[in-house]
Amino acid sequence: MSDLLAILPPLRDDLRLYEAPPDVNGWPTWTLYDPVRGRYFRLGQAAFRLLAQWRLGEAARVLERANADCTIATSARDLVQLLRFLRANSLLAEEGEDARASLESQKAAMREGPVTWLLHNYLFLRIPLIRPDRLLALTLPLIRPLMTAWFIRLTLVVGALGLLLVLRQWDAFRATAIDHFTWDGITGFAATLVAVKVLHEFGHGWQARRFGVPVRSQGVAFIVLWPVLYSDTTDAWRLVSRRQRLLIGAGGMLVELTLACWATLAWSFLPEGYLRSAAFMVATVTWISSLAINLNPLMRFDGYYLTSDLLGIENLQARSFALARWRLRELLFGHGAPPPEHFRPLVRERVLLFGYATWVYRFFLFTGIAAVVFHLFFKPLGPMLAFVEIWWFVWRPVQRELAAWWQLRERIRLRPGLALGLLALGGGLWLLATPWQSYLHLPAVLQAERYTALYPPHPARIARILHRDGDRVEAGALLFQLESPDLDFQLEQTRQELSLTQALLQRTAADPETLARAGVLESQLASQLTEARGLSETRERLAIRAPFAGRLVDLPPGLREGLWVAPNQPIGRLVDPSIGRVRAYATGPDLPRLQVGATGRFLPEDPGEAAIPVVVESVETVGVRSLEGGYLSQQQGGPIETETDARGRVVPSHTLYRVLLRPLADGQGRGAGAPDRVLRGSVSLQAEATSPLARLWRNAVAVVIRESGF
Repeated sequence: MSDLLAILPPLRDDLRLYEAPPDVNGWPTWTLYDPVRGRYFRLGQAAFRLLAQWRLGEAARVLERANADCTIATSARDLVQLLRFLRANSLLAEEGEDARASLESQKAAMREGPVTWLLHNYLFLRIPLIRPDRLLALTLPLIRPLMTAWFIRLTLVVGALGLLLVLRQWDAFRATAIDHFTWDGITGFAATLVAVKVLHEFGHGWQARRFGVPVRSQGVAFIVLWPVLYSDTTDAWRLVSRRQRLLIGAGGMLVELTLACWATLAWSFLPEGYLRSAAFMVATVTWISSLAINLNPLMRFDGYYLTSDLLGIENLQARSFALARWRLRELLFGHGAPPPEHFRPLVRERVLLFGYATWVYRFFLFTGIAAVVFHLFFKPLGPMLAFVEIWWFVWRPVQRELAAWWQLRERIRLRPGLALGLLALGGGLWLLATPWQSYLHLPAVLQAERYTALYPPHPARIARILHRDGDRVEAGALLFQLESPDLDFQLEQTRQELSLTQALLQRTAADPETLARAGVLESQLASQLTEARGLSETRERLAIRAPFAGRLVDLPPGLREGLWVAPNQPIGRLVDPSIGRVRAYATGPDLPRLQVGATGRFLPEDPGEAAIPVVVESVETVGVRSLEGGYLSQQQGGPIETETDARGRVVPSHTLYRVLLRPLADGQGRGAGAPDRVLRGSVSLQAEATSPLARLWRNAVAVVIRESGF
């Protein structure tokens, strides 16, 4: 109680005290207003009784008069806490060196360095744009008819009718949504969203002016660089009626829901055109914005403030977090500390549920935002901003709680639940840190080392099919004989033109008067010879032969003689099953653990296929530019995330390194054959043992190096 002075410092003369609604337990409360900083403070009974007697000056007399005619005594501890609160918020009219030193220390504590300032303004920045109080007062008479009970009932009927008509035309409504997924449609949605949000903020302002509450400012706030409009209705703290505060908090959503109801009905009756498109955009934007975003109580939007007012708990988030931390410490350590504040049992459970739900929601929300920022911004800015996001919103709260646990370490009791938890935590850490992972699992495909797809060289008709699917053929064997009447006609026509040109050249040589045409005819003859030679080569290639000995497979089911085929249409594959190869892909952190000569097994994706022993032949240290065949890409059901570049190649989204392996027939290293078709699966390889923690560290370092942009 060293902070308690015999003579109390006086209060500032400009402070104002207002009656406030009862708290969640039904006790009366009061609001203290600081006009200099425009801040409001909610006071309980003990603080109010002490402030009411503060003018007496002496601490003993203030306590004595505050406890007169009261069933619940106010202690010196309450007076010390109130004095600290008043001093911390500069609500005292202190003078002298001590007061000046206290103010200087407060200013020094509030002073931010450039890094802290930049960090705070990146995470949250508020820019007031207008002072709308006068405009709201002028337009309120025009809006008042829309706040009456009859208009609200009419809007509810209109909304129900509009939703019913939309359900009856759901296919058309969904088709309209798909039609608007264009650049023009997205631009229209963005413009509609801005207009709706402006009206949303005016909805808060009109409700505030309706109850005599001034609106200090309206503007835009940037939350992690994302713009959000806001209205400053802080003066609503003066209101005693909880219903009026609820209406101010719900004013924006009421405007949006009104627009949603009328726009939904309008869409059902308007003809096709700009007005119907505008009604569709307003309806979809307002329904989604109001129901999916603004009603969410776990973020500090309208839904949060409505929940706070409904429960009658100001600063619900901070108070629920404090209570949740207390409950967590009691469950783990059981040191018997009193709760930060007392609630009725049912209210306490609701507050705890809100606190824990907000923790879980914020973890996934901020992690998701960090992922979006990571990919949205250029390197290395994106990774840096994502790190700041995770550090500030996820790690700092955990760090503060762990620091609080450390300060309470002497009061911790070893309860059975805590002992089991520590044992489980220790076992988990041991599993994470112990190098027991001695196998690498890599996505892979098994196929013949030599294979080729067979394509027609020219649009042609199949004259003969000399082999069936699965036949073994020798190198140079004729597989298909194709014919092309069009190619034959072009070749015959070219030959005739060639004969004519040769005849003209012979005549020119005998006639001196036409000798000047000889150069032109010789150039024409060379061109015709080249064309005839090319057509002849193409015609020869209509006889498709085996480039090497192998097996003919994958003939299309409808392939038959007389069928026309195009050059981009495969008519079969030739594979050499005598030698197989496994092609696997590893990430950067896996490379140090891979060694040439390491053995393992290829595990086919098809459970009906047997595992095949393999040995590593080579490990490439240059990242692959594309996946051969694309068999392992996600587009074909594989495990590797890929993209398609401008040249149509299947490119992995992250750097991968090719690992070539040879199948083994047995432990002696004799070569094994390959199947006729490509087998997708994975390889499990013996590798240097490593712990999951070390692997996680390597992956994190690889991501930092890859995404740093250097």
